[in-house]
Amino acid sequence: MSPLLLLALLACKDSDAPAGEDFVAQAVLEEDIPTVAWVTWETEAAGTSWVEYGSTPDLGRSTVASTAESTAHAVLLAGLTPRSTWYWQAVSEVGGERLVSAVMELETGVSPQELPQVTAGSYDATLAQPGYTLTTSLGDPSWVIIFDTDGEPVWWAQAPDESVIAQVRLSPDGTSVLYNVASLNFGVDIGAIRKVRLDGELLSETRTEWGHHDFVGLPEGGAFAYIAADIRPWIDDEGHERQVVGDSIVEVPEGAVDGSESTWVWSTWDHFAVDVDPAVDNDFYPQGLDWTHSNSLKFDDGHYALSVRKENAFVKVERATGETIWQVGGVGSDWTQTEGRAFVGQHSPELVDEDHFILFDNGDVDIRGAYSEAVEYSMDKDAKTFTPVWSYDFDKEISSYLLGDVERLDNGNTLIAWGSGGMITEVTPSGEMAFQVSLGIGSAIGFTHHIDALGGVAP
Repeated sequence: MSPLLLLALLACKDSDAPAGEDFVAQAVLEEDIPTVAWVTWETEAAGTSWVEYGSTPDLGRSTVASTAESTAHAVLLAGLTPRSTWYWQAVSEVGGERLVSAVMELETGVSPQELPQVTAGSYDATLAQPGYTLTTSLGDPSWVIIFDTDGEPVWWAQAPDESVIAQVRLSPDGTSVLYNVASLNFGVDIGAIRKVRLDGELLSETRTEWGHHDFVGLPEGGAFAYIAADIRPWIDDEGHERQVVGDSIVEVPEGAVDGSESTWVWSTWDHFAVDVDPAVDNDFYPQGLDWTHSNSLKFDDGHYALSVRKENAFVKVERATGETIWQVGGVGSDWTQTEGRAFVGQHSPELVDEDHFILFDNGDVDIRGAYSEAVEYSMDKDAKTFTPVWSYDFDKEISSYLLGDVERLDNGNTLIAWGSGGMITEVTPSGEMAFQVSLGIGSAIGFTHHIDALGGVAP
């Protein structure tokens, strides 16, 4: 049911609130995602709105407050676990005065039986950053899952048939989830970015031609950048023409229906020399040889950071000009590593600040005893060197041959998704385990993000 219809129904009722309450509010669960509810109410004068909630009548949690004032209020209440009782209270601030509804109960529904099972291993509230985890499970089918610190699902979405979801992000206002879709057969182009409100409504679908692995929202809003397969002919050493798949960074406005509105910013074809052996191609792309296999994209302060997995490198690209600022790692690196093993097949390199970056180093999975790890490096801009200053390798027990993600949290901890290792951990700078969960057998974990809060006033 839409929030506008709920407000219309509410307006038809007696608006006189019982003593001790400033207004009457109601919550209606969504049928398809019965851990999400629209909470609606009206106030005589315009004010801001939010909902406070919790597993006891003491509440203790809150949705994001609105910034615009209104007399008609509709707030998405999310972050609730299935098959449980929750308590909530609607709140408005009008003219500096706090107005409230009664504290009410809400019984949530069940999650889908086919949803991958998240098994909680440990959680230390004194070490971990509180909130939720947003991730993707790349089993068959692929899922988006948001779960709490106990591993309980609070939100989910299943990939369309014959497709896979790799990257997922929460909208800045906390009320929508954005995820990309690609074909299970990478020779078929169905690339798209879907924006789904927490109540399950599809708000937009943006066509991303030959899009794969990763995308980012751009700061001006209403636009995305994504990694696209860039397929071109190449003459091998024996003079044979072959189709080779490189990668490009492409920008597209939200809601685009084809490639006519796309802007191509940068391509691996303009930076790297083709180096691919047809005899050992992995057949990842039916339409050509898998050359660079870029797998993650970040954007910050006018620059892109692209992970080029098969070149064991990541590059910094200026958005405005498409110029390569530098390359770290691999053949032709502009920086020299001073110590430690060289990263191989990496995922998710990200600049933590001007002098440090982190990444998920998959390691050389073809070597006996190989292991994966999260690594932080410091960068000496004058000497053009980089040095590992922190790492976590889970006692060298996990070797992830695909996927992997790493994210530095506000509390200084590091969130690590172990890809095909099927595990997510949050560790402190000293290596203490703050949080650990695992997914079911056969589920590889895609990109993973921490979420502080869910829900609020949807635009």
